[in-house]
Amino acid sequence: MLPVFERLGDVRERASTLIKVADILRARGQLDEALRIYREEVLPVFERLGDVRERALALGRVAHILHARGHLDEAHRIYREEVLPVFERLGDVRERASTLGKVADILHAQGQLDEALRIYREEELPVYERLGDVRARALTLGRVADILHAQGQLDEALRIRREEELPVYKRLGDVRECAVALVKIADILRERGQLDEALPIYREEVLPLFERLGDSHAVLVTQANLALGLLSRGTPSDREEAARLLDQAWAAADRMRLPEAWWIRAIQLAEGLTPGAP
Repeated sequence: MLPVFERLGDVRERASTLIKVADILRARGQLDEALRIYREEVLPVFERLGDVRERALALGRVAHILHARGHLDEAHRIYREEVLPVFERLGDVRERASTLGKVADILHAQGQLDEALRIYREEELPVYERLGDVRARALTLGRVADILHAQGQLDEALRIRREEELPVYKRLGDVRECAVALVKIADILRERGQLDEALPIYREEVLPLFERLGDSHAVLVTQANLALGLLSRGTPSDREEAARLLDQAWAAADRMRLPEAWWIRAIQLAEGLTPGAP
């Protein structure tokens, strides 16, 4: 498609196609090239065309990558000073709410939990409720639950996960978000010492979903977390199952050269489990 738009001199469609290319690169983790395309090949076109909305959307993609790379202050500045004012002028309530949610994500990462929570609850959630966007509402409620969990409000975080977030993903058939919500439910139960509830969720609900998705990384992390729960419960059969799970998780992490391999090996050594032993 790109060569066609280049021959026709259609700079707008060329820029739109380049956005899709960069979005794919970003999803694959090729952040440097995605960032270069947004900054050098997309933004200048929309600036020349005077298309403030498309420029703001492209800047939001730049900020998203900066956030992922840990450049929180610059990402925050772009959202606050260059993206948000555009959507406010245009009266685009959905994009304004989405941008505010990304600002709150950065505040959360910076430890400003109260302000992040206020934005999610008072400025983002009401918009999705008015628009009837049940998925965006559920995702935002998940972020609220993340903060409540971090603040030690486990009962309310668990209630939100079980009653307001997970049922939406089940209705929508969103397997990945179901799996993520179930992980967080199990994590809270494990943290509260409710191992008899947490462990079957990891084993019987979460692992099959990640295996179905083919997400090897999520599978090995879940195996390690299940093993930690089994070790906490501490029966002889639990230790045997934990040892097996940790061996599987370590082998997968080592094969994929993931940093989790060191974490898993550290668990094995701390628990006195001989790697690879029957």
